[in-house]
Amino acid sequence: MGSRTSRTARLGTTYKNRVVEIWSDPYGDTPKRLIKKGTVNSGGNLSVTVDMTRDTTVTAFFAGDARYAPKTVKSTAYARVNVSTSVSKHYKTGRIGSTTYYYFHKKTAPVFTTTMSYYKGRKQLFQLQVYYQGKWQGAGSQYFALGTNGKSAVSLEAPGESGIRARMRSSYIDGSSGDSANYTTHGAWKYIYFSN
Repeated sequence: MGSRTSRTARLGTTYKNRVVEIWSDPYGDTPKRLIKKGTVNSGGNLSVTVDMTRDTTVTAFFAGDARYAPKTVKSTAYARVNVSTSVSKHYKTGRIGSTTYYYFHKKTAPVFTTTMSYYKGRKQLFQLQVYYQGKWQGAGSQYFALGTNGKSAVSLEAPGESGIRARMRSSYIDGSSGDSANYTTHGAWKYIYFSN
């Protein structure tokens, strides 16, 4: 799973050669590969769809002909990671206003299991906020390593008090999560409520 992007190579005036190559070069140790080679259409265009799991450099190459020199044009396409988080140890779900909350007993420690596109050495940023005096306020953040299966489980300490509303999300931060293979991506907030 990943992102898809469309790229179009546009070839101007040439003598005889109207063939263009389009190459894909993902971030990291994945080798560059030719994804399309063909003759441009009447408008001088050759289009391709690139499937990406990492930031990818797309290169269009024209080999030249008897009158025109070869030319290479590069562009970078940015891929977000897939981030999802499951919540466990809750006893029910319910709404507060228009927001769905996971309900926990005040002495139960919630467990959040994040699944993220894997890359060697990657970590997820776990962010926690508490609802206090009418607004969400930061209650801490920390990086946690992903397993080779792309999963990271974090247990939140039970507060021992009821009436507490909190929320968490997991994020991939380009350059801070252990690599720069993808574009910064934030997962969805998960809302929790502690009752008696």
